[in-house]
Amino acid sequence: MRSQRFILILIATLIYSVSAGQSNAVPWERLYKIKPNETNRMTLADVLGPDGIVYPNWTKCGVQGGIPEVKAVVSVEDYGAKPNDAIDDSQSLANACHAAGERGGGAVLMDEGAYYLDRPVTVRYDNVVIRGKGADKTHLIFRYAVPNDRVVFYSPSAGGRVGPDTLIEMHAKPKDLAKMTILVDESVIGTWTRGQHSGNTFNFSRYGRNAIGNIADGKHTLKGIAEYKNGTKLTGDIPIILDSTFKDTDPVADSRAAITFAGKGAVGRRLMLAEDGKRGDTTLTLQSTDGLRAGDCIMIEGPATDRWKALTKNACLWGTYRMYRMVVTDIEGKTVTINQPLRIEFPVIDGSYIQKVIPIRRCGVEALSLEQTENLWISSVVFYHGWNCWAKDVTIKKCGRFPVYGSMAKWCEIRDCVFDDAWFKGGGGTAYTGWDRCWDCLIENVETFKMRHAPLFQWAASGCVIRKSVFHESDGQWHSGWTHENLIEQCVIQSVRDHGSYGYGMWASPPEDKAHGPNGPRNVVYNCDVSSPRAGLWMGGMNENWLILHNRFTVDSGPGVFAKPTSFDHIIKDNVFILKDGTSPMVSLTAPDCIGIELIDNKLYGGNGHIVSGKAKPALLQNNEDFPLGSASRPVPKVPSIYEWQVR
Repeated sequence: MRSQRFILILIATLIYSVSAGQSNAVPWERLYKIKPNETNRMTLADVLGPDGIVYPNWTKCGVQGGIPEVKAVVSVEDYGAKPNDAIDDSQSLANACHAAGERGGGAVLMDEGAYYLDRPVTVRYDNVVIRGKGADKTHLIFRYAVPNDRVVFYSPSAGGRVGPDTLIEMHAKPKDLAKMTILVDESVIGTWTRGQHSGNTFNFSRYGRNAIGNIADGKHTLKGIAEYKNGTKLTGDIPIILDSTFKDTDPVADSRAAITFAGKGAVGRRLMLAEDGKRGDTTLTLQSTDGLRAGDCIMIEGPATDRWKALTKNACLWGTYRMYRMVVTDIEGKTVTINQPLRIEFPVIDGSYIQKVIPIRRCGVEALSLEQTENLWISSVVFYHGWNCWAKDVTIKKCGRFPVYGSMAKWCEIRDCVFDDAWFKGGGGTAYTGWDRCWDCLIENVETFKMRHAPLFQWAASGCVIRKSVFHESDGQWHSGWTHENLIEQCVIQSVRDHGSYGYGMWASPPEDKAHGPNGPRNVVYNCDVSSPRAGLWMGGMNENWLILHNRFTVDSGPGVFAKPTSFDHIIKDNVFILKDGTSPMVSLTAPDCIGIELIDNKLYGGNGHIVSGKAKPALLQNNEDFPLGSASRPVPKVPSIYEWQVR
């Protein structure tokens, strides 16, 4: 220990404590840094930990009641599939899932060997599980491909009828794709043009309603044109029959994933809040409760208004930020009782509303592997508006976009899985492992290789936990969209600058980022081991009361924690920072409004020997030590898992 510096730090503690009130210039009321004696400030969204720190409440995380043992009801072989014959089994799997759903649910069994899927499969029934004999025994090979020399129509089929609700979807090879156009005869009904974040897009769709009304019923030619950066054009066409009276009731398999479990999503009208939804509330007062019943699943959203974007300095041009999913437990007049407390505020001034949603429930995929053979932007498994869904003992090899992913999902779970590599890593939202527009979801005992961003939270994800997992060659991310109250614990993250990763150990998007926007309050990193080429934790700003506890950060170049403007009220406690560059501080506070930060019981090895530097002073600087550069063991917290402690 550098004893002289340690004495100076002890003296400085008092000075910093007095001067910590230098500025309270944060743009909103400070809500999340609650002291254990402030019981009047605690809500049902808070849990007082064994260490005196107030945490988010994660006791309703993952599949409620645990992943069940689902009884087998059909075999995919009953519907014509045979392993190892190299013949397409996608229709057989779809038919088996449909049959299981018609019976009220159950598991669809797949034998040992390889099954081939030449088209995506979508499950639309509750309680359907696709189950193999083990990830090392049952192998799904997803072979869907797009020709190199022409455009194809995924939907409708040649000669088919097209009504107002008929999906019209064209596919084209994605490399250097710049523009796609859909025409009926010579009339354009839709155009897609590549943008900055189009990634590996290969598909474009419209509905029959975009043609009907402008083009007469009858026989026509549906045409697709794909244009490429070098000026090349590819085309394709099929005959169709436009029929404005045709009610299309045969949904097309969703091309977002090889296997999609798809709920219906939002239905009915938006019901506006009559009073602000406050953090911790379990009742909501609405202008009207018409159409709602106890037991309904609902969403709540606070739109990203100009007022809110100015408050948070959010320059992002799109996105979802303040959202949550709940269940209605009671309705009395215009007051709705919900099953879980709100985690953030939903103000009336921003037009906050609730809306009914119809999810798909209690579906899963188990004990199999899935490999994609083509470089197309198709995920492997997606729970879309899925509630209480899961993946267990699944290996994904070379996903096209994401391996197993939730979207608009609640109480979902991914456990005991391996995700190895992705075809495309060129940006636009790809090669992620984590939770996106998901709430109270759990990842446990997962190992990933060569993803871009893993573990990850984005677009309003909250209350989610990622734990006891290892992430090779990827960075940890709060990637976009006001993610809040999520936990990463007992994880190993080995960050690199390859595979599209940024090279930080963990990165939180900044408000000035026009593609991502800022992240919200009280995200937690607990008992993790993080190594990285760049800063250990890079916080983009607008971050309130993040809890960084009992971790080891090993950094090649840069500080342990780098905090940008309006990053405040954090507790950084009992961490080990190994900084190899000899020039960086343990913590860099870059703006005067990085206020209220507590630095307690941390150990710095290497760097420039400074515990903290920058334009702000900590509210508490206590018992931190610095040592010469060298190896150091991980901290050993008295409570290894704050998640398990809460559940117990």
